[in-house]
Amino acid sequence: MLNKRQLLPVLLFFLIVLLPACAKNNQAAGRKVPEVLLATDCGFDKLKCCATTPACTYGQQCCVDPNDPARNYCNDACACGSNDEFCCAGNKCNGNAVCVNGLCSACGDKNQSCCAAGASCQPDLICLDNKCAECGITGGPCCPGANKCLSKEGERSECWNNICASCGFDGNLPCSTGDKCLPGQIFAGKTCERCGQANQPCCLANSGKGYACDPAVGLKCELGFCSLEH
Repeated sequence: MLNKRQLLPVLLFFLIVLLPACAKNNQAAGRKVPEVLLATDCGFDKLKCCATTPACTYGQQCCVDPNDPARNYCNDACACGSNDEFCCAGNKCNGNAVCVNGLCSACGDKNQSCCAAGASCQPDLICLDNKCAECGITGGPCCPGANKCLSKEGERSECWNNICASCGFDGNLPCSTGDKCLPGQIFAGKTCERCGQANQPCCLANSGKGYACDPAVGLKCELGFCSLEH
């Protein structure tokens, strides 16, 4: 059993002799060596070019940013304008791609950058903080036009401060247009609450229930709340 003092030379031998040998074998086999193994941050695919010769490994070329000569990276071929490539001169990109931080990026779809032409996005999406996002959903940005917010069955939302917010049901604030609360709900001073069932507020005439408390389960209205008849 080796003690700590005897083990140290063995570890040093492994680091000095065996690791470079492994790296050399990987290079001979045409495999890209992990950065950690060679302790370098240049010369490999899409990393900056090295200041030494060759600047890039595995026959790749050193590609220079047409808009910033100080920026470069290694790539199989030097081109510009396509996705994940440098933007062409004048920060231009091919097709519908858009230049973001010096690189061309797909645009217009959900969570992608807004397209340069009119800051546009795909239909049913809206440009918000330079990103394409769904509009009309609760908690999301309001859609342009008349139908700013989409409402599911039994729910409702309105556009408040350019954000779609729930209103008119289950503890939410009352709506500002139309009925304050949805059918089966009652305005309870500050919020809309369900009514007509046990331990719920008694429904009003405009609650859409047709009763103050559900008679089918033997409820009656006492002190503004529904409780079982004694």
